[in-house]
Amino acid sequence: MRVSTFQFYNLNTNNLTNLQSQNNRTLQQLSSGKQINTAADDPVANIAIENLKQQSAMLSQYEANINLANNRLRQEEPHLASYENLLMNARDIMLAGNDGSLSLENRRVHASDLKANLDSLLSLANSQDESGNYLFAGTDSDTKPFVDQAGVVTYVGNSGQRTAMVGDGVSVPVNDPGNEVFMNVPVASGAYQADYANATMSEKFFVESAEVVNPALTQAPSYQFDFVNDGAGNVAYEVYDDGGTLVSGPTAFDPTQPIAFQGVEVTLSGDPQIGDSLTMAQQESRDVFTVMNRAISMLESHEGLTGPNAQAEYAQLLGDLGEVFNHATGVRAEVGNRMKALETYENQHSDMKLVSESVKSTLEDLDYAAAISEFERQSLAMNALTETFGKMSGTSLFDFV
Repeated sequence: MRVSTFQFYNLNTNNLTNLQSQNNRTLQQLSSGKQINTAADDPVANIAIENLKQQSAMLSQYEANINLANNRLRQEEPHLASYENLLMNARDIMLAGNDGSLSLENRRVHASDLKANLDSLLSLANSQDESGNYLFAGTDSDTKPFVDQAGVVTYVGNSGQRTAMVGDGVSVPVNDPGNEVFMNVPVASGAYQADYANATMSEKFFVESAEVVNPALTQAPSYQFDFVNDGAGNVAYEVYDDGGTLVSGPTAFDPTQPIAFQGVEVTLSGDPQIGDSLTMAQQESRDVFTVMNRAISMLESHEGLTGPNAQAEYAQLLGDLGEVFNHATGVRAEVGNRMKALETYENQHSDMKLVSESVKSTLEDLDYAAAISEFERQSLAMNALTETFGKMSGTSLFDFV
């Protein structure tokens, strides 16, 4: 077959160009340490690598969110621990003051201690972080959440919770609003709370619990218990709703049995007498500030804790303070659970990043030994082609005459 000079030059030039291109690509791989530098190197593998990079970036963002969430929860948790300590101290002070033999001066000493405890509690509820943000103001972190006006503490923050996205479709709260921590505490007795201050009590008796056991029935907002003579000199009770309608009784009083009416069950202990009466009203929650302020007021009063009414009310305050402590413990436990969950997610993301980086390395990283061998082979082939082309291009017919 006859090969023209043009074909000869064109063929060898193309071959040399291809070898040079391959040689340059190998040099680029050796320089970057990557066997895939552009999508053209391996389109399928390049798509997989880009997906892995996106996954790694997303996991890094989750890890940053977890770090931020941990920082905020670690700021809140010590304050909740201090809150528990203040509540235990307040309970000890109230128990020490619950002594009928104490003089007014001694009771006022306990009241002063309780005031100092309350001041510390209010300061804690208005705690700020290093940036000046209020920890327990909900999402309104620029507003001082608790305001004390003439002994009445009100919450002026909001109920919002900030959350951090820490996984695919997973968000974790990073704060607790102050109304949920300090204000909305269930009362110890249940759905209703007794008004001992306005009760008629010959002897001490106490509402241990007042629970709604059948919500399908209509409950009144308040009820009055009248203890009457059953006609034989024994104590019986009558229950009236807030409209004055008799809803139960007269029934013989048995302290071992709950008083049941309109889907409500009331457990009453003690020794009510004929002529005694008591009102109880729906109250789903109380706040720690009201409980402590009322205890201070009772300790400071001239009457003190004498008489069945005061004894019953003070016992109710102690029960409510115990419920406040349980609530605080629950909030702190929830914060601990969130921190534990964050640790779990952080470990999962770290493991996923290791797997992702390993797979990406397998697809992307260069085998230097193979690349160097390939580079030497390409260089040898290119040199051989150049030398051969040079010799062949310098040959003419006269060389054979």
